[in-house]
Amino acid sequence: MTIKRIRASDETWAFTSAMYARVNAGLVVTREGGILIDTLLFPVETRQLVNYTNRLCEAGIKYVINTQAAMDHSLGSFLFPNAELLAHRETRQYLASSGARNLRNAKKNSPELNDAKVRLPRVVFDDSLVLRLESKSVHVIHAPGPVNDTCMVYVPEEKVLFASDLMMHIPLITHQRCDIEAYKLSLRRMHDFNLEVIVQGHGEILLRGEVTSSIDKAINYLNNVDQMVDEVLASGGKVEDAFANGPEKFGISTLPMNGLISNFHRQNVHHLWKRKDPRLQRKRAARAG
Repeated sequence: MTIKRIRASDETWAFTSAMYARVNAGLVVTREGGILIDTLLFPVETRQLVNYTNRLCEAGIKYVINTQAAMDHSLGSFLFPNAELLAHRETRQYLASSGARNLRNAKKNSPELNDAKVRLPRVVFDDSLVLRLESKSVHVIHAPGPVNDTCMVYVPEEKVLFASDLMMHIPLITHQRCDIEAYKLSLRRMHDFNLEVIVQGHGEILLRGEVTSSIDKAINYLNNVDQMVDEVLASGGKVEDAFANGPEKFGISTLPMNGLISNFHRQNVHHLWKRKDPRLQRKRAARAG
């Protein structure tokens, strides 16, 4: 299967996996070298990415940025051994503490990962970092929410934001390291940028007419799905009653992502229900006691 290549602006590109949840990697091209934002999960696709970047960027890839530790964003970094790898400090900590174990477990179910290796970033930062090549300034900004090490990458000269998993067709809030309030703050920060394109963590890129409304839609979804679960609980309803409120109720189309939207929404509702249901809270307290 061939990855999809899309030109996001004059000198930036997006590459979409055909094998895993339409995850995206990005590329900023300069004559001094390329800056790659994330890599793809399966080595066979990352090798396609290597071939594309070699053709698009004659000077080669100078930097690879991991926007978070999840394997679909970071694992292919080992196939760019000559590039400087950088990430948030917590991303490196997660990869160092659990990356090898997670990869071993993944290999049991996915033989396509057999030759994959975990590569640890050498350059780390806490709040932000700016890379300058030729006429480009690439801003790597800590933007927690989906997980606490998530970062976004802004290229002001191109008016492009590589948003990692902060922007998807539907926010996903099920990770144990998700912080919904931090998520909303990070989304609001996107309004401060002069944007014409957002490359989402998964799915199609968002163009000028979609940028502002898509950010607001994500914030509204997080507010409204949380409120909906509270209301169903307050009325004495069951989780099945909460499930009956599908993503369309919150202005989210189920068409993108090959049908994954409904599944992600159901996971979000289930996660919120488990966290908020007082009966489940009492059971957890009793077990802990």
